[in-house]
Amino acid sequence: MKVQLSIIVPAHNESENLKRLIPELVETLSVFKDGYEIVVVDNASTDATKETLDALRQRFPSVRSVFEPKMGFGRALLTGLREGVGEVLGYIHADNQMSPREIVRIYEKLKADDLAVCKARRMNRNDGAWRFVISKTYNLLFRIMFKVSLQDINGSPKLFTKKFFDEAKLSSLDWFIDPEILIKAKAMGVAAGDVPIQTFRRESGVSKVRFKTILEFFKNMFRYWSR
Repeated sequence: MKVQLSIIVPAHNESENLKRLIPELVETLSVFKDGYEIVVVDNASTDATKETLDALRQRFPSVRSVFEPKMGFGRALLTGLREGVGEVLGYIHADNQMSPREIVRIYEKLKADDLAVCKARRMNRNDGAWRFVISKTYNLLFRIMFKVSLQDINGSPKLFTKKFFDEAKLSSLDWFIDPEILIKAKAMGVAAGDVPIQTFRRESGVSKVRFKTILEFFKNMFRYWSR
């Protein structure tokens, strides 16, 4: 049976963050009277993520969890999205840098403007100067190459209709799944929009973005562009 909204939470070694995020998500998403679900994807975690999820599932019936043994943000996200039964699918990072309340604002815009895809546009960054410079360069180059007008390509939460997900055939197994969503939306000619949000500093765990991740972004961007 379909529900109104499915939110996917990919998580690699985010046990402490999940203890805070999931209760906040449950409280926030309770406004969806036609039903919602939270699908947490344990992406090859080696900390107490499994035990944390076992406890959270007992507290909150709307929470499900699946295990993805192979590392990769895109791989984990796709595992969760394929499990989702909502008429609208979406995801939020497990690091508590974005408020779950933004999901409601993004959903409202997606519905009000009849969009296929709607995402966050971060108005501030809390991940260091070098990431800020790389991000600005990457986003500018991406918009020029793919003629996408939206800013902050990797901004999340991201929401999209189940119809878009089924037709887009997303395939990126790494961090490039974020830009792939907008590339596919542009190619399919569907409407996409964004909502400005504020972000917060990560308080627990460590960022999974490394220099190798940045290189993967640029490599994948040129690979898609040359098709």
